[in-house]
Amino acid sequence: MNHFELMLVTRLGKTVPRGMEQMPRALMLALILAALAGCGARPGPELLSPVPPLAQPTRHVLLQVATNREPDAKSPGNFSNARSPRLSFARYVISVPPNHRPSAIELSAIRPVDPASSFATLEFTPLSDVAPGSSASAGDNATAQGEGGGRVFVFVHGYNTNYAESVLRMAQLVADNPSEGRAILFAWPSDGSLPGYVADKDAVTYSRDHLAQLLTMLADDPRNREITLAAHSMGCWLAMESLRQLRLTGRGAVLERLNSVLLAAPDIDLDVFRAQAKGIGQLVPPITVLASPDDRALQFSNRLGGDRERLGGLDVRDPRIQDLAKGCGIQLIAISSMTATDSLNHDKFIGAVTSLKTALSPKKSENPFRRAGAFVLNAMATMLETPGRIGRAAAEVTR
Repeated sequence: MNHFELMLVTRLGKTVPRGMEQMPRALMLALILAALAGCGARPGPELLSPVPPLAQPTRHVLLQVATNREPDAKSPGNFSNARSPRLSFARYVISVPPNHRPSAIELSAIRPVDPASSFATLEFTPLSDVAPGSSASAGDNATAQGEGGGRVFVFVHGYNTNYAESVLRMAQLVADNPSEGRAILFAWPSDGSLPGYVADKDAVTYSRDHLAQLLTMLADDPRNREITLAAHSMGCWLAMESLRQLRLTGRGAVLERLNSVLLAAPDIDLDVFRAQAKGIGQLVPPITVLASPDDRALQFSNRLGGDRERLGGLDVRDPRIQDLAKGCGIQLIAISSMTATDSLNHDKFIGAVTSLKTALSPKKSENPFRRAGAFVLNAMATMLETPGRIGRAAAEVTR
């Protein structure tokens, strides 16, 4: 075991089991990743195959998907991790089980899927494909519908996410946060595997044009009055790169059409984020970042990235981080008080979404969403507070 590997395990609060020192490096790191990620069941493509609804009424969620994945010919309703040169669109009706708990995605071991105990697909409708560079001729069928009072919520998933996971996570977010508006998932071709970190980095790079194309199509239709872009983990890097690309290619009008941009646990090198934010310029309202210093997935990403700070793991009590937030013109919110559903503390945003709708609601004349700076979501998850400060022992932030 070399110094890096020993440091990796030690800093993540793990000890090296006896005999592990002699393991091949790749195997040992895979085992560490598996231990950190846990062994929970993952949804497979069968969950996207339509099944009959229950006789008794259940909650249904309607969502749309824009993806640059290739369709999976073997599984109706599913898309593979193969990269497509063009966007495809689809619509799903997902049934939410009666036993649903907030933040959870209930899965059934029974096949075919039982809507009484599991999220289940009731309808799958492929929509018109749109070739890159085309106008919104097919957008009327996919991204420019007049549903939802003109409000559109676009979500970009993160690393190690298979297609079924991304669809069901979107369904859970919509089910737990009902509001007027259309939900659109942008599903990029993640490898959907723990060792696929590098492959996923390449996949998000490949997807920048496609996300920019989707946002342009939405912005070009005047019926879409409010467009919110939210992303998680590595998907935040994709979102920032797409926004930067829109600015650099003279499509700043698309950025002006965005009602808000939310980055949850962004897996972005801090220096890279500074460069991205500079290229994008100040947005109104400012970009909102949800961070938690105890995010163990981002701690691991720090190690992989040469021990450099990740944006989603910053400590807002550090005065230098507070200055950074104001200097970059972003709203940095600590959500450490939220409870994660995984062992890595990497998905605290799931529980924070509902709370933030209350904390950030414009009850006063000044909407907190329009304030740049560093804030803390309080223990009651009802409001934003100004963080305290920590001493000079804080981790150094390279400028």
